[in-house]
This record gives sequence, C-alpha cells and structure tokens, in this order.
Amino acid sequence: MGGMGRTINGSYAELTLVPATNVLNVATDLSWEEFAVIPESYATAWSCLYGNLQIEKGQTLLLRGATSALGQAALNVAANAGLKVIATTRNKARFEKLLGLGALRVEIEGPELSKRLPEAKKVDVVLDLIGNSTLLDSIAIPHRHGRICLAGWLGGLQPVKGFNPLLQMASGIHFSLFGSFVFGTPEFPLSEVPLQEIVDRAAKGIYKSKPAAVFSFDEIREAQRLMESGKANGKIVVKV
Repeated sequence: MGGMGRTINGSYAELTLVPATNVLNVATDLSWEEFAVIPESYATAWSCLYGNLQIEKGQTLLLRGATSALGQAALNVAANAGLKVIATTRNKARFEKLLGLGALRVEIEGPELSKRLPEAKKVDVVLDLIGNSTLLDSIAIPHRHGRICLAGWLGGLQPVKGFNPLLQMASGIHFSLFGSFVFGTPEFPLSEVPLQEIVDRAAKGIYKSKPAAVFSFDEIREAQRLMESGKANGKIVVKV
C-alpha cells in the first residue's frame, strides 16, 4: 500500500524499506500467503465504501469490475455491511463466484449498462473499478443524491472524452476518486482502516479472501505472466 510497486520500488524484492506510516501491528494465525491478500485490497475497498461512498445498510450498490481482487474485497465488505450489491463482470462463467461472495445479482459488463439496468436512477452508490471508459455511463446510474467512486482502471487510462459534469451529471450527485497510493500520507492515515477487524473477519471466513494463486519466489516470471493475462480472478501471492 502507499505506492509499493508504483512510487516505492521493491514489490518483487526479498527485503525492502517501507514508510513507518504504512506499518500497523496485526495479530493473526493466518498463514503469510493468506494474510498477504488482505491489506491492499481490503483497506482500499473499506476506504472507498465507508469513506468516499459513505455506505449505509440497505442501500443498493453497483459494483463494476467485481471479479478483480479489489472488486471481490469490495463485494465481501459491502454484502457483509447489509448492502444490496449488483456486481458486473464480462464473463458469465464468473457469475457463480460473485453470487457466492454475496452479490444479489450479476450483470454482464458492457457499453451503456445504464440503459440496460432495471435499477437505473434508483442505485444509491456506484463503485467503478473499470475506469475512464465507463465513467460517463456510471454517472448516469445513481439517483439524484447518489454517490460514485472511481477507484480502478481495469479498462485503461485513456482520457475521458467530452466529459462535461455540468451537463452530464444530475444535480446532487457526488463524484470522487480513490487510489491506495495515498495511504500513509497525513490526509489518509492507515490507522483509519480497521485492519485488525478485517483480518479477524477473514480468519472466521466472513470475508472470503483466499489467494487466487501462490507462487514461490523463484516463480516470479510465472506470477507476472498470470497477472498480465488478466485470468487470475483474484489476488496473486509470491511467497519468499
């Protein structure tokens, strides 16, 4: 978190130095490979849902890009918090997995979802992990007091063409961004995330946070290839 592998080098290092502000004390009996999938994904999901989107029990959440590691974490957290989650994926073969994680319903991801979604203009909150390519469609989905958080760019970082908030967003819509690289900064202390509570829920099976694949340190190239293929369907762990 806080930029590891982005602004901080060392994501594939055996030893590295991280900022003290990104270190928390956590007690758990989970194995290292089980524990490793939790901090980045679940801290980010928690911050998006409880911070940016300010979720409340009973709300309807549209989760775009739900089969990503962050998407699965967000689905776990939101469903456990009592939200009605509509999850999206491009692959029908992943419907069962998302329903098992707590989704109320699964929709095929694609262009103009806002025109196909029965709950359009009734959704309370939207967590968009696909990014710029779906942003204009996402802002057409929540009701006039709804919230949208853009927190992933699975579809790439191409510029959003023709984005005119004054004309394209309903009055009252709240739109925000979140990226995990801010963790550990004075404005986003990691201590705000209840990581011990999250880990405890994972240990009890409340959050289904098992790694999608585990590689040894000598298999880094294979791990990288799987990540780049987009077929991991979850978090990849490299065990030192």
